[in-house]
Amino acid sequence: MSGFILRRLLFIPLALILVNILGFTYAHYARPIRAERTPYVQAVEAGPLLPAYKEYVQSITNLDFTMEVNIPGRRTGPISLDTVLTNAVVASLGLLAVAMLLSITFGFIFGFSAVRNNPPGVARWMTFFSTVGLAMPSFYIGSLFILLMVFYVLRRGPGTGMPLPLDGYGWDLHLVLPVIALMARPTVQMAQTTANLLSGELGKQYVIAARSIGYTWRSIRNSYALRNIIAPVILTIAGLLRFTVGELVIVEWLFKWPGLGRLLGWTLVPAQLTSSQGSPLFLNPAIMATVVVMIAALFLITDFTAAILVRIFDPRLRNPEGEQVPI
Repeated sequence: MSGFILRRLLFIPLALILVNILGFTYAHYARPIRAERTPYVQAVEAGPLLPAYKEYVQSITNLDFTMEVNIPGRRTGPISLDTVLTNAVVASLGLLAVAMLLSITFGFIFGFSAVRNNPPGVARWMTFFSTVGLAMPSFYIGSLFILLMVFYVLRRGPGTGMPLPLDGYGWDLHLVLPVIALMARPTVQMAQTTANLLSGELGKQYVIAARSIGYTWRSIRNSYALRNIIAPVILTIAGLLRFTVGELVIVEWLFKWPGLGRLLGWTLVPAQLTSSQGSPLFLNPAIMATVVVMIAALFLITDFTAAILVRIFDPRLRNPEGEQVPI
């Protein structure tokens, strides 16, 4: 276990450094190219990469996160990078935590409810539930709810307020629509995986033997079957978390939630091509490099944590000498 942890801990910073360099390099060279092809982007010169990256690294090392940003037709003003990133991280992690907690909870409940004991199998309604849920991406669900809110206002007449906020930031009703959009597909996938794993476990020989000597379905399921599916369920949760992090870009942009996803969207879309107030951060190398590192860190930490937990809960992944068997 210690050797596995050490290897992963050495790999994570190396991977983050590589992602940081690639993100900075892409933004450094892509902005002049986009400026030549898009009249909405202010023309800039790329200049040498190494001095620019060295200056960026020195600013991070010296904890100097203030940067000047030029906006065509607007004032030039300093932007505190640490403030922007801190607020974005808090907003995204909060939204992600609520969506994942609800997805895991409801997904496990639905999956557990869909399992038949005798004979072991999955209820038919799970097939329809899975098909519909997996066919609807988060942007479709978010757009559908926005249309429903608008339709509700139009039906009720002038002066009717929105029952739920369609955009903005706040740990209140502003959470409802982004959380629903994020959690819909992970909930269905969690339910489907849990139901299939549990029904498959209940059909194994040791369950038949336990039933023959008088154990009840409830005791077998709760004491043995659930314990044996913990490892694949953890891997499923890790995959769902990675998927949900990827969906943050679309959901946060759709509902104007000021998190890492929207910040990354601002660095990829020119301000003049959006319906928002506009962003001075389009293809800014410092912002691009830092944001992609934070998103990559979420992926790597998720994989690292899942791999550790799987090896703790499933001793079959350890060989007799105690060394870990790669998954």
